[in-house]
Amino acid sequence: MVRTTPFHPRLSELNSTGLWGHWAGYLSATKYDMSAKHEYFAVRNSAGYFDSSPLYKYWVRGRDAERFLAGVMARDVRTCRPGRAQYTVWCDDGGYVLEDGVLFRYSDNEFMLTAAEPNLGYLADLRGRLDVELVDVSAEHGVLAVQGPRARMILERLSPDVAALPFFGLVQTKIAGVAVTVSRTGFTGDLGYEILVPASDALVVLDDVVETGTPYGLRPFGEQALLMT
Repeated sequence: MVRTTPFHPRLSELNSTGLWGHWAGYLSATKYDMSAKHEYFAVRNSAGYFDSSPLYKYWVRGRDAERFLAGVMARDVRTCRPGRAQYTVWCDDGGYVLEDGVLFRYSDNEFMLTAAEPNLGYLADLRGRLDVELVDVSAEHGVLAVQGPRARMILERLSPDVAALPFFGLVQTKIAGVAVTVSRTGFTGDLGYEILVPASDALVVLDDVVETGTPYGLRPFGEQALLMT
């Protein structure tokens, strides 16, 4: 069954093309306008927002969470401090890359891992006797990427905490009164941010972002523009 993301009710109204792709079982906009170049140039010259909600999201937490991830991920998670994120990959026994993703470190023993493909079963098989909990929370959160040179200008008006975020930093803050995590990450590169928001409050946050960003040229972009950036 095809599913829709928490942001879909608003984004479907903006999609004048009616073109949708499929990502991890969710509808994902191919493009919002007849020409994706307008979306591309918005990201390059001002700012755009992209619905990344279909990403798989896994909590990794417990006394041995760091030890577990240090043995699974190719990049040394022990160098990633709380409040920072880390791009990484994980491999099979032959050293071939299975998947990549971003690991967000919330505390000494609590992480969130995002990936484009399902990996929970693979990770669980490597847990052994370690004291670590793996929880799939993919459907419980939406992810809104706000990307482009004006992205920080827009988001810091919604939350001053965003202003000082370093590259691959994260902060737990509030937008529109909703508790969210904002990270300085994203597929289009710097300057870009991603907002992790509870699914139940996704539309409230989206509306606030759009209202604040529209005077700065913020517009939605789809998969075609994403692959062009």
